[in-house]
Amino acid sequence: MPNIVKAEEFHLVDPMGRLRSKIYISNEGKVIADVYDSTGQLNNRVDLQKKIQSGPTAHQNVAPHKKETLGAWHARIANEVKLTQSKLHVGSYKLYIDFVENNTMASGKYQNEVIEVSGEIVDVSTKGFGDLHVGLKGISNFTAEVICHFTEDQIPVVSNLKPGVKVRIKGKCTEYVNKRVKIWGCQLL
Repeated sequence: MPNIVKAEEFHLVDPMGRLRSKIYISNEGKVIADVYDSTGQLNNRVDLQKKIQSGPTAHQNVAPHKKETLGAWHARIANEVKLTQSKLHVGSYKLYIDFVENNTMASGKYQNEVIEVSGEIVDVSTKGFGDLHVGLKGISNFTAEVICHFTEDQIPVVSNLKPGVKVRIKGKCTEYVNKRVKIWGCQLL
């Protein structure tokens, strides 16, 4: 017979006796973990039952013998973006800073969510699939830190964009990698 521990919440403390994490069931019935820094300030809140969807590098089986290609994945994400209402509107500077300052908290807030991002264009690339993107300004005036990927059918729209123009883009935030926030399935608003 397995050991069963009944408690309203669990506290995890460090060797100094400081609360570092608390796991409990919220009023909505969700299992939540609060993570605290060494000063006792709440650093992150995570819904432990929320399903984490994989980003562009993971493959989903389409058929038992085939893997989903990047093109098919991107088309599926673009369709999801088109059909989904955006949950958040954020500036490219704020989005980038959130990931730099606290990657864990920003991932919980933005990752795998359809969002609207507004910002100034730093870079435009229309070299075909896989390199059809608009780079938005984060903290640097010369480097794109928010990369918005578009599908091939968007080439006529994206090719007319120029650096320095302010835009609003809807897309799915998938990852923060190599000091860049990646947004896929984008469309101009």
